Amino acid sequence: MKIFTFVFALILLAPLAAATPLDYYETVVNLDKEVSSFTFIFLFEEAPDGNMEYLLPFYIKDFKTNANFGNYTCEFLPKSWGSLIKCDFSQVKEGGRALNIKFSTSETIREIEDEILFSVNVKTPQDVKKMILKVILEKGYILIEEPEGSTTKVPYSPKDGNEGSDGRRIFIEWERKDVKGGEGIDVSVTYERILPRVGGNQNIIFLMIGLLILVIIMLVGIRSKGKQYLDTSILKENEKKVIGIIKEKGGMCKQRAIVRETDFSKAKVSRLVKDLEERGLIKTEKEGRSKKIYIKKKD
Repeated sequence: MKIFTFVFALILLAPLAAATPLDYYETVVNLDKEVSSFTFIFLFEEAPDGNMEYLLPFYIKDFKTNANFGNYTCEFLPKSWGSLIKCDFSQVKEGGRALNIKFSTSETIREIEDEILFSVNVKTPQDVKKMILKVILEKGYILIEEPEGSTTKVPYSPKDGNEGSDGRRIFIEWERKDVKGGEGIDVSVTYERILPRVGGNQNIIFLMIGLLILVIIMLVGIRSKGKQYLDTSILKENEKKVIGIIKEKGGMCKQRAIVRETDFSKAKVSRLVKDLEERGLIKTEKEGRSKKIYIKKKD
C-alpha cells in the first residue's frame, strides 16, 4: 500500500459560551467509509442553566438532542463557514444533569485509494473532571498495520489510545482528566475495508458455485427417492419384529421365514402382515403357497 503523509485535521468544537460546570464529557464517533456520526454526552454538576454555543467548521445533518431534564432548546444553524449549535437552558428549573447531542457529517473523513483517514480536534467547552473520546469503526473495517520505521502515517494518534473490540467492531478510546475549557484531544485514525468488493468476475464465480450446490442437492434427492423409509416408532412390538426381519433380508423375505424366526403361529404372522399391508407399510406378492413380503418404498 502506498504510504500517505497527508494530514487532515479539523477543529471540531469551538465553545463560545458555557453554562453550568461539567462533571463529565464524552464524545463517541462511529465511522464508516463516508460518514462520521457524532454523539456528545454531557453530565453537568447540577441541572444546567444559562447558554452554550459551539462552532463547527463543517456542515452537519441529522441533528438530534435528548436530555433527562426538560424546558431546554438546542438547535443548529448552517453558516457560510460551517455550523453553529446553540443550547438554551435558561428555562430549566430542575431535573437531571445529562444531555446528548447527535449529528453526522462527511467532512471529517478523507479517502485516498484504499485507505481512509479520519481526523478531528475535540475540545471541551469548559473545565471538566473527566473527558473521553471514543472512535468506533464500522463492521468490516480495520486499522492499518503499524508501519516499520519512522513515518507520519500511523493507525491512530495520539498513541496513548486504548485499542479494543466488542467482537464485531474495533474501537480506540482516549481519556483525559482535569481538562481546562478550550483544551481537548487532537486525534487521527487511519483504517481500511477488509470485506471483499464484489466485481464482475466474482459474480460469475458465486453463480457457478450456487449452480454446483443446486446440482448436488438434486442428485442427493434423486438417490434418496429409491431408499426405503419407515418410521418404526409408530409400530407395536410384534410389528417391529416383523419389519426388522424383512430389513435383515434386504427389504424382502417370504412369510414362512417370519414364522420360522419369530416362533409366531402362521395365523398370527398372517394377521400382522395383513394389518401392515392395509396401513401401506408393506406390500405382498403371492409365490405358490407362500408370500413374498416387501417394505414399501416411499419418497
